[in-house]
Amino acid sequence: MARQRITLALLLALATMSALAETVIYRGIFGEPESLDPDRSGLAAEIAVINDLFVGLTTNDPWGKVEPGLAESWQASEDGLSWRFKLRPDLKWSDGEPLTAEDFVFSFRRAVTPATAATMADRLFMIRNAEAILNGEAEPTALGVSAPAADEVLIELAHPAPALPTLLLSGIGFPTPRHALERWGEEWNLPGRMPSNGAYVLTERVPGQRIRLTKNPHFYAANEVRIDTVLYVPADSVETQVARFRAGELHINRNPGFPPNQKAFLESKLGDAVRVTPYPLRVSLRFNLRRAPFDQLNVRRALALAIDRDKIARLVLKSGEQPAYHLVPPMIAGYAQAPSPLNAGTVEDRIATARKLMADAGYSKDRPLTFTLRFTTGWARQTCIAIAAMWKEIGVRVNLENSEAKSLVADVRRGEFDVSYDGALHEHPEQFLDKLRDDSNSNVGGYRSEAYNATLDAARREPNIEVRQQYLREAESIALHDLPVIPVVYSVSRSLVAPSVRGWHPNPMDIHLTWQLWLEE
Repeated sequence: MARQRITLALLLALATMSALAETVIYRGIFGEPESLDPDRSGLAAEIAVINDLFVGLTTNDPWGKVEPGLAESWQASEDGLSWRFKLRPDLKWSDGEPLTAEDFVFSFRRAVTPATAATMADRLFMIRNAEAILNGEAEPTALGVSAPAADEVLIELAHPAPALPTLLLSGIGFPTPRHALERWGEEWNLPGRMPSNGAYVLTERVPGQRIRLTKNPHFYAANEVRIDTVLYVPADSVETQVARFRAGELHINRNPGFPPNQKAFLESKLGDAVRVTPYPLRVSLRFNLRRAPFDQLNVRRALALAIDRDKIARLVLKSGEQPAYHLVPPMIAGYAQAPSPLNAGTVEDRIATARKLMADAGYSKDRPLTFTLRFTTGWARQTCIAIAAMWKEIGVRVNLENSEAKSLVADVRRGEFDVSYDGALHEHPEQFLDKLRDDSNSNVGGYRSEAYNATLDAARREPNIEVRQQYLREAESIALHDLPVIPVVYSVSRSLVAPSVRGWHPNPMDIHLTWQLWLEE
């Protein structure tokens, strides 16, 4: 009996030691994810979690550079229209089912099938027949993605896309498990059902409280994963997450980690835990061109010229933002911005021009233009209040409407807005500009320009990088003339990172995969 008690005590001690050895990281996210289906993701909170659950043919290294993901190598044809991706050997889903090239064929077809309603399906329009399939003009089997072998994915393009390995980094390029979809239907992405292929598996989800991910033993680099469990903690208030971080309840509160105007205060309290990095996020206002008077170019131009972007960056936001006069941020490597009419002359000259344009359109302080500017909860309010005050000086009265993120996204997609606050974050100039094509899901404002589309089409067909960039600058010039959106500032990444977190490196896209991090007390 005594020996049995000793054995039981030893087992309990070992179990306790095992539990204590588990490494858990707590990550704050802004907002509750609506869907963890990679094809239907779009909100920042969704993308953060999905990046830990799934990986595509390519992935990011800790410094943001593209590196092999499920594909160990790839090669493009001389004309840039065919890409062959060689998969790593013995790939598996988290439930142990084999993951093969056919999974990618299924996933890409699903992404462009109209019934899927994939959020970013237009990002795959470089693939042969993708656009026709999404428009219902061709069958999914016509898509230019095939599996010549179980470990080889062949992607055939409609036009050259030198940045293809980077373009496949987002959720729209992640594989989805056919066997789970066939068994569970659209409810496949729930805890206990969702097979993933990334570093972690979804094991628990309590809306508004936590999303628990645990280590995936079948991940191709499982032996390099040093954090066992990830607990994502959602909140609709950035201030709530800041309080949790200061109380030691979070290891990371990633961008948006804190309100921009609190940078100096938090640095005085938290020191190096405050991380601010420039990255290519363009904050804009977008017009609904289907509604008067936003269908009038001079009205849009007046509203654009009346904004003092430097004042917003320095006096309102105060955390390193830069005034934005272009659609493509300056930190996009290898791209030279086109001249912009938005920074010609002095601020006073631009405001005077704006007043005249509004007067010509029949508006003044005595007969103001009245409309609603919608934005999401958070510090966007301060930016919008400042813009409303600037517009008041040219005869504009703005109703500010604060909306929850999911509600605003849904309304904007339905065209139920006058002007809305928006953010665009991409790796390449084409992605910023493609959002305004008339066939883009992101073109919610209804912008239509044959010249703009034709110039982007010419860029798509051009294999020479320098000539391609010239076409892109020409397209940007057209959009800066037409102003379907107003660039306001180029943002920065704002995060709070505990000193115990290691492996966190500033990078252009602000991507920090949990499996590339570790904790040191």
